[in-house]
Amino acid sequence: MPGLRTAGVDSGTLSVDVVAVEETGSGVRVFYEEAVPRSRVVENPAVLVDILERLVDEEGVKAIVMSSGYGVGLKKAGEAEPWEIDVATFIHPWDESLGLRILGLRAAMKLIRERGLPAWFTPGVVQLPSVPAWRKRNRIDLGTSDKLYSVAAAMWDAVENRGEDPEALDIIVLEVGYAYTAAIAVERGRVVDGLGGTAGFQGYMGLGCWDSEVAYLLAWLEPGFSKNLLFRGGAAEELQPEGRPPSPEEVAAAAERGDERAETVLRALAEAAAKDVYALLAVVEPRAVYVTGRWTKVKSFMELLEEKLGLLTRRLGAELRRVEATGTAKEAAFGAALLANGLAGGRYRWLPERLGLRDTRGTTPLDYVELAGAGLRAKQYFQARLGRG
Repeated sequence: MPGLRTAGVDSGTLSVDVVAVEETGSGVRVFYEEAVPRSRVVENPAVLVDILERLVDEEGVKAIVMSSGYGVGLKKAGEAEPWEIDVATFIHPWDESLGLRILGLRAAMKLIRERGLPAWFTPGVVQLPSVPAWRKRNRIDLGTSDKLYSVAAAMWDAVENRGEDPEALDIIVLEVGYAYTAAIAVERGRVVDGLGGTAGFQGYMGLGCWDSEVAYLLAWLEPGFSKNLLFRGGAAEELQPEGRPPSPEEVAAAAERGDERAETVLRALAEAAAKDVYALLAVVEPRAVYVTGRWTKVKSFMELLEEKLGLLTRRLGAELRRVEATGTAKEAAFGAALLANGLAGGRYRWLPERLGLRDTRGTTPLDYVELAGAGLRAKQYFQARLGRG
């Protein structure tokens, strides 16, 4: 008889990754993984939901943890209110009329809710009780829900593969993805701070944190101030891309051929990622930095990142680590499947407990936005539009 089977979903910029795991006598094994182009999910969210239904009906998956945008206070999908889903995937009405890609994730979440799948929607970093309130004030993106999945994968690796005490983990989890770079601080096995992709230093596509004067300027010059602007201004701008920027592998190959712009992209991205890590040294002294995300699979980028993190690794003795998972599973999707195992009462129930997921019920990612009352005003807008249930 197979052990407990669970699945996780990570909604990335290029692909939506699904990973299913089975609990074994000695741990866990990946028995299914698939990357669905994000464009397909945007066009037809049922493509993703059909995969999950098949895993439940034919493969015996008992629980799913689903990418939940900026976060839903932990709830089973069927218990989530439509307005909570809209807040977790919030865009303003003008962007809704433009049909932004995040609407595909919103539609998939609502379809999962309607079909009654055994799925959980999960919080973002800003909703965690372990993060002090002063670090949350007027913040939303301390790390989206999927960044916590990468943290779960890193914590699993430290405990399962390296025999470390989950209550004594001091680590930073760095994710360098196709669009954004994010870093999360874990102290004594609890998440205590983070720099999300739109709040830290520049990523490949996204600018990260904004100069407030630039934001003010664009709010004047760009009617509606589309969220599409958050996917611009990153290191890829050096390449002056038309449409989708080149893949990390293509950039690395161009740099090897002596393309100075590609070399600049690699250096800028590595330096920005290192700055994210160094910024978090104010709150945690890590014994290890876990590196995850698509760019960390590129050798030339990793060489530059290791060089930039030299102060931390050589002088302070922190290790640079990868998650040693089975298969080729994307770290975040694998971590989501582990959290599903824990929420279903399996071997890894300590993971959602250490992360404090159950203590986030009733919260939203807008709860700490006090400036001009914006958080409350936005939440009330969605509640009024969709009903409070």
